[in-house]
Amino acid sequence: MDLIIRNGTVVSHKGRQIADVAVKDGKIFAVGYLGDMKGDKEIDAKGKFVIPGGIDTHTHHENPFQGCCGGDDFYTGSIAAACGGTTTMMDFSITDPGSLPYEFAQGRIKKALDRGIVIDFSFHCCLKEMSDAILEQVKDVIDLGLASFKVYMVYAKEKMMMDDGMLLDLIKEATKYGGLVGVHAENCAIADYNVAKAIERGDVDWMAHATTKPNLVEYEAIQRAITLARSCDTAMYIYHMSTKEGAQMLMDAQAEGRPVYAETCAHYLRLTDEIFTGDDGYLNLLSPPLRKKEDQNKLWEALSKKAIYCTGSDHAPFTIAEKSMRLEKGPDGKFIHDFTKVCNGAPGIELKLPTLINGVSEGKITWEQLVFANSYGAAKIFGMMGKKGELTPGADADIVIVDPNKEKTITGPEVLHMHCDHTPYKGLHFQGWPEMTILRGKIIVKDDEWVGDKGDGEFVKRRIEPEVLKTSSWYKD
Repeated sequence: MDLIIRNGTVVSHKGRQIADVAVKDGKIFAVGYLGDMKGDKEIDAKGKFVIPGGIDTHTHHENPFQGCCGGDDFYTGSIAAACGGTTTMMDFSITDPGSLPYEFAQGRIKKALDRGIVIDFSFHCCLKEMSDAILEQVKDVIDLGLASFKVYMVYAKEKMMMDDGMLLDLIKEATKYGGLVGVHAENCAIADYNVAKAIERGDVDWMAHATTKPNLVEYEAIQRAITLARSCDTAMYIYHMSTKEGAQMLMDAQAEGRPVYAETCAHYLRLTDEIFTGDDGYLNLLSPPLRKKEDQNKLWEALSKKAIYCTGSDHAPFTIAEKSMRLEKGPDGKFIHDFTKVCNGAPGIELKLPTLINGVSEGKITWEQLVFANSYGAAKIFGMMGKKGELTPGADADIVIVDPNKEKTITGPEVLHMHCDHTPYKGLHFQGWPEMTILRGKIIVKDDEWVGDKGDGEFVKRRIEPEVLKTSSWYKD
């Protein structure tokens, strides 16, 4: 064997066992008591948890937005992801106006490879407009391996929003060829109206970003998206779900067997809108905004019930200079608070898995529920089963070894590996930390240090299983 990990607690989405894991030619060869089997390299994982590599379903690299692009590219961002226990990331191919999605997606794949991305990757095809020519390429995009789509139900001013008719056209076309459509669920009309009224009142403090996008803005859009998908007898995916009402709708739909899926993000699980207070609150503005503690608790409940299948970081590593570039300073030299002048997005790619591990340490979820939300659910929904998401023979040997006793406090961006000069997690303590990340049998992170090689990452071509699009009842504990 090329590698044997011995004596660890090996966790799947259904259970755990003290076992050994053997790796050969980049694949899982065997899991269990392996006795006298020898490995070229052996690791003693006694007292540690051995889990499948993480799948981050939501990252943004080299995606310009509201005049910002961020400090990370595919290379630097993927190093940070690996250091946080992520072995596969799903970014976005956001088709430029006037471009066609197939050719644009080809360019995004090439860019990631040319940059030297260090973990495996895929893309969601994100469309900002609709035409016959775009619809004609939906099948081609799916055949390319981008089996999932994203549509914005918001950002009309940025010319990124598709209306309900366009969304319905995409759902119908994607359904023909086995594609899954998902949405950034926010009611644009209500949000824009609230912002206009806030400007009239002069109420543009950082916190107004959250109050102009109350929970209603999200859960109304979720309900609308579910209704459109149901009319086509197909599935719907909700990106970065943040509200208690959204979580309840998700659980209600799944109780009826409807194929409604969602991700939430680490920041909604660890942070609340209290972080918008203070002069540096602008650094933490993102959409959907951070919510209240009761929303956070409901999201953890949904994770504990395996109703939320995926987790992402929504990593948007906009720098301090980018976040503040349109802000003006007052006589005291401090930025005048005006949320309408700040680009939306925050970094966090390295802290997705640590947030879930911390949730285990606090008793919010179990290790099995962590594996479901961190790896298995995304592999199943997005068409990577047999390759990603499980430590089973024949699967890619994407493995993370977690030390549940290791503690880390995020004193600032300097203790992380991303190329961004701030972090919303500053000051937070994490119990449990990934100490080793293995990509297809190769150790790429050891003791918080990246030890891999530039270009280790590969594109993952995906094909979604038909049952995923028809019912959520395929999953049984």
